[in-house]
Amino acid sequence: MNETKIGSLARATTMSRRGFVKAAAAAGAVGAAAGSMFSTSSWLKPAEAHAESGEDVFYTFHQSLCNGNCSLKCTSRDGRLCKVEPNDMLSPEYSMCCARGMSEIQHIYGETRLQTPLRRVGERGEGQFEAISWDEAMKEVGDQLKAVWDKYGKESVYVSLSSEPRFGLLAGLLSASTYVEPGIDIGIGNGLDPATGQNGFYACTNETRDMVNAKFIMINGHNFAETGMMQARNLLDAIEAGVELVVVDPHFSTTASKAHKWIPITPGTDAAMYLGMISHILDNELYDEEFMAAHSSMPYLLKADGSFLRWQEVSGTAPRQIEDTTTKTTKDFDPFVVWDSKAGAPKVYDDAEAVPALTAPASSGYTTVFDQLKKSQKPYTLEWASERTGISVDDLAYIAERYATSGASMLGLGMGGADKYSNADVLGHAVAILVALTGNIGGPGKAVGSMHGGRGYSASLASWKFPDPTMKANSLKMFAYDFRMQKNDVHAVISVGNTLQQFFANMNLTEEWLKTLDFVLEIDIYHCESVRFADIVLPACTKFECPEEVGDVKCAANHIMTVGRGLDPLFESKTDFQIMLEIAKAVGLEDAMPATAEEWVRYQVDNNTAATLKGIALDDVLENHGLMPFVGIEKPRIGFADQKYKTESGRLDVYYEKMVKWDQALPTWEECSEAYDDNPARAEFPYQITQTRTRFFIHSMFYDAKWINQYFDAYAEMNPADMAKEGISDRAIVECYNERGSFKCAVVANESVRPGPLRTTEGAW
Repeated sequence: MNETKIGSLARATTMSRRGFVKAAAAAGAVGAAAGSMFSTSSWLKPAEAHAESGEDVFYTFHQSLCNGNCSLKCTSRDGRLCKVEPNDMLSPEYSMCCARGMSEIQHIYGETRLQTPLRRVGERGEGQFEAISWDEAMKEVGDQLKAVWDKYGKESVYVSLSSEPRFGLLAGLLSASTYVEPGIDIGIGNGLDPATGQNGFYACTNETRDMVNAKFIMINGHNFAETGMMQARNLLDAIEAGVELVVVDPHFSTTASKAHKWIPITPGTDAAMYLGMISHILDNELYDEEFMAAHSSMPYLLKADGSFLRWQEVSGTAPRQIEDTTTKTTKDFDPFVVWDSKAGAPKVYDDAEAVPALTAPASSGYTTVFDQLKKSQKPYTLEWASERTGISVDDLAYIAERYATSGASMLGLGMGGADKYSNADVLGHAVAILVALTGNIGGPGKAVGSMHGGRGYSASLASWKFPDPTMKANSLKMFAYDFRMQKNDVHAVISVGNTLQQFFANMNLTEEWLKTLDFVLEIDIYHCESVRFADIVLPACTKFECPEEVGDVKCAANHIMTVGRGLDPLFESKTDFQIMLEIAKAVGLEDAMPATAEEWVRYQVDNNTAATLKGIALDDVLENHGLMPFVGIEKPRIGFADQKYKTESGRLDVYYEKMVKWDQALPTWEECSEAYDDNPARAEFPYQITQTRTRFFIHSMFYDAKWINQYFDAYAEMNPADMAKEGISDRAIVECYNERGSFKCAVVANESVRPGPLRTTEGAW
């Protein structure tokens, strides 16, 4: 078969499988697992090796990373998992399980399952290991961590946490530095979250059950029908109820096939679309003046240098004392100022008697945020936006008008699409402006943000109290992706899950940085790409393996749910709690830990103060097949229904004063760093690779699941017109490359893919 090279501006993901394990010199060190590590042919045969004969039912929850948050009823026969279905105590609207969950019947016994602790032999990154015992592994872990502590301090250990496995105590136990998902999926949130004061990856302000109350829903860069499968029924219910759905996506997706209108867009130009919508709403006065004046920063007065006029400067009074929601301490707050149209004078922004003006008189010497917005938006006409996005002027006008005037509009923003471009913060900020202009927040059918996970009611469980108050997780002093290019104090990494592949861009830089570290520990269920860089590898259990009455607990999808006693740990693997306890013993901190997983779970449940868990006891949860619904969830959650935001002022604050020096106090268009039409590199790399998410995987999870692989494997999709231009036949092998790397795969003709980009799915390894 002929092979074609395709120059691409996008990052590449290696698809070659590495050598798994170097044969152990002393096979006896790992018992029955040794000697059969290269194949499943022998260790899957005798059912008697796992349990007594018979059939048992147990309850657990599934992987967290997809945000499906499924509670499962599982059947084992002769000690082997044989059936996975939804928990029988779930109400019909929550009773669900996708093909990924059901495929666990094969996947947990898959060929890439880590069976025993491993120790690196050869150079870091070569992926060559020898099998060792747990005792040997934990001595090495303890010695290495203590050596790093002695030399650099405890904060020099960085715990990089995925959602799976779940190691919530580890960073605090070790007083290590940590930050969940540093840099991934936060681009849009950098622009949107400051306006509401949220800090949750631009989480949707309303629950997806509320979709049915909207009149107009626009989903941008999110194939919700596939990547939000557990909540997609809410979208289908909304469509059936008469809600108009518009999908904006470069490619025709499953979600687009359900929409009333699909609008294709040039990748990387989503921010331009929103800027054009803002201008159309301003030019046609489609905004909500009452909402802006009462609930947003639009009437705040600005000085000539672009900074806010503050009340102390006007009145000479002392600053107020308000609570810092991050630190839970008090801090000084000098209030904002508005122009009171009734008194014809400046007033403090929350004066109940004032009538805030959206436009300040020229004689005042000040402008309002709204004045400044109208000025800054002048270049961003519909014609300008159309030229950049490839969306017609008529379509841009249509979605702007429907969003502004429907009476209840929802704007769903994806993760894994537009948020990965360098101008994603401009996108998020422009969306915040749209919300403030139209008031589409805080009411039924009025919402904005990512819909992943349904965004239902929350409940915080109690955090385990370590005996030493200095035992607490330390926040990183910089984002983890900067470790590779800036001086830092991190000298050891504990990677839990496939974080080294999933959380960092440009694996070439990441690999070079990893080689400089004193110690790398990988804890995982499967032999993923991150394993390759570890010095010690520890095998973790799946959520289907639990030797205790209860092994874990979480609050998600409007329920509290547990991992109950299930299969015995397979091979030489240990549960998440057992591994944390082993690490504690290795560094002499076992007395700080709960003695058992059940003690830990009971502490979290018994000491919680969440209103949604009032009256719920752990024994009740266990008796109810491992889950209970929250209290008071009969109606969908509506965020900011009281129009009180988590910002300094308590309003929707859309003017970012700290960004004045970068001309981004209000959203200003920026081209993407690479994906733009006039980039000279396009001469050599004419194509973009758009990496999308798929119903078959959860990031890199399940890429090795054989039951799923029979329906899907990694390939690139390309528009037939581009293939004809390049002389590429359907299913031919191509090499996609740029200066950072390359990979080879089959290319598949698909008219749903727009000319120019190629579409692949993320997570291949």
